[in-house]
Amino acid sequence: MSTQPFKTLVLGLLQQGHRDEEVFVQSLSESERTASGTWERWAAKDHLSHRTFWCRNLIRKLTAVLQHQELAQDEEDEEQLNAQNFAQQQRPWSDILAESEQTYAELIALTEQLSEEDLATPNRFPWFMKERPLYVAFLGSCYEHEQEHLAQYYLDHDNLPRAIEIRERCADRILQTQVPDWIKGYFLYNLACFYTKLKQFDKASTLLQEALTLAPRLQELSQSDPELAALRDAQK
Repeated sequence: MSTQPFKTLVLGLLQQGHRDEEVFVQSLSESERTASGTWERWAAKDHLSHRTFWCRNLIRKLTAVLQHQELAQDEEDEEQLNAQNFAQQQRPWSDILAESEQTYAELIALTEQLSEEDLATPNRFPWFMKERPLYVAFLGSCYEHEQEHLAQYYLDHDNLPRAIEIRERCADRILQTQVPDWIKGYFLYNLACFYTKLKQFDKASTLLQEALTLAPRLQELSQSDPELAALRDAQK
């Protein structure tokens, strides 16, 4: 069986993510597009801007990769950056959407310039990915991250079936690829966390066992992960 090139996989997921965002945007009413959110319950524009912020951070690092430069690690932690970005979201919806579209175009253009070796070779960019290959950043920080936020929006707006559909489809897309088992395990692990949040503990337990079979290194994390605390309590 031939192996799917990682560049083809990454570009396909970027394009799929863009299509998913377009479907999401088109489904929103005018009042939903212009609504303001709170830190506890984000509005549509907050999720869109957040995703764009982190994609632009990835663009900055990919630009350094292509220019054979190294970047210093970010000094501020993710929560600080998220809070700062959230506080700035008083811009019009049209500006936020335009920035998102431009960011997708830039990200895809940069990815086109990367070689298969750039994406697939472990330890090629240790300042960025440590020992992991570059394509992993696209799967987690870009694709899965976006899908999580789409699902969270629907959870916050009382559309549980739609949220479940998005999270299940996100994991299934990865499971249908030829990525290593440990990556599939991470996606199933995150899906188990999602079902734990919903208090669907039987489903969460089944997914967690599948995840640990594919990615045994997650065993230790699963015993202390706060996102699985309710599942651990339910199993006592």
